Amino acid sequence: MYSVLGGQVQAAMDQTAYVWQRAWTPAVVSAISEHAELLDGLTVLCAEIEFDRLGQPTVVQIQPDWESLRAAKLPVTIAIRAATYAGSFEDGQTMTRCLLDTVQQAVRAARVEGLEPTAVEIDFDCATRNLEGYANWLHLIRARLDGPALSITTLPTWMGRPAAFAQLIEATDHFVLQVHSVQRAGHIDTDASLCDPQLAQGWVRQAAKFEKPYHVALPTYAYRLGYAASGELVEVAGENASSVQNPDWNYRVLRADPVEMAGLVRLLEGERPDNCLGVIWYRLALGCEMYNWDPLTWRSVMQGAVAHPGWQAHARVQSDGLLEIELTQGSAVAMEPPRAVELSWGEGFAVAWDGQRHYAVQRLSEHALLWQWPDTMSPPLLAQGTRWTIGWVRIQDAADLKITILNKYD
Repeated sequence: MYSVLGGQVQAAMDQTAYVWQRAWTPAVVSAISEHAELLDGLTVLCAEIEFDRLGQPTVVQIQPDWESLRAAKLPVTIAIRAATYAGSFEDGQTMTRCLLDTVQQAVRAARVEGLEPTAVEIDFDCATRNLEGYANWLHLIRARLDGPALSITTLPTWMGRPAAFAQLIEATDHFVLQVHSVQRAGHIDTDASLCDPQLAQGWVRQAAKFEKPYHVALPTYAYRLGYAASGELVEVAGENASSVQNPDWNYRVLRADPVEMAGLVRLLEGERPDNCLGVIWYRLALGCEMYNWDPLTWRSVMQGAVAHPGWQAHARVQSDGLLEIELTQGSAVAMEPPRAVELSWGEGFAVAWDGQRHYAVQRLSEHALLWQWPDTMSPPLLAQGTRWTIGWVRIQDAADLKITILNKYD
């Protein structure tokens, strides 16, 4: 497919996805089948290189469901994840040999299963000062690849050394520019975003200047941050997060904002720089993960749908002056529940009230109550159609009721 941009014919934007789950559960297999028609390719984690207590590299082999990948009939890139490593990057080093062997084994494993990889992608968070060494790794890998293209994941900070970055990607056929999880929220007062749209746009334009094809990696996920009483970061957790939270810590969740990501999709579709092939999503939406979008949200964002928060609040009249405070989520994309809901009235006297769903109630005045989500608890993402009763109040002779949602979107 092709589109016209600035009077020039341009290939339609790719939309591909990472399959980064270690365990290929039925949910993973089902998600591949359900989303295949919307995607132009998959990048599948096949192995991770870690270090044992003695500092020796060890390989964790992932066992993909090759049958589901063949059935999807999509181009498949094999991904190898390498743990943080300071060098040396010379041929003959233990880590270098381990990486080269792991790549070759992954390619062989795919071929044995009747799948020819389109590419091999190396995911390695290299220190910016070591880019030259990393480039040596890539030349060694390329010399041993028989058929598949070579790709790598890159970080925006690497472009701060343009000559070294150019040398690095020269060894590849194309690369992935990761524009998420770049900022570190080391203190609870740090203003950080999982993916800042303005910064991402600048990095995308900067990457285009290197005249090498690339994809932009956009996030679908979230992670929970735990902070000690001092405000210092002490825990980062994703899908492995414990449901039990430390009562002495404060928590916040950094999420991929569906509205902002949809805006980036629309921008890339309309003003895509030269050499930008499209988007790769991290990661495949399963529909059963606490810290990842649901499939409906992901599909909406992929189409560039700009869905503003759809929460509505109602005071449902019951009997004997009882009012139930109900929230309804009407947006096509999943949203966090409102941080606070205020109920006010002109006449009447509140005799009792309480909160539900973790909401606590604060009395603002004789004629106003506030239901508030606790600052120490991370809110969930709730899908379209969700109805929550967050509390109740009994008001004698209530009149002129007004209910207002208060949150970061106001």
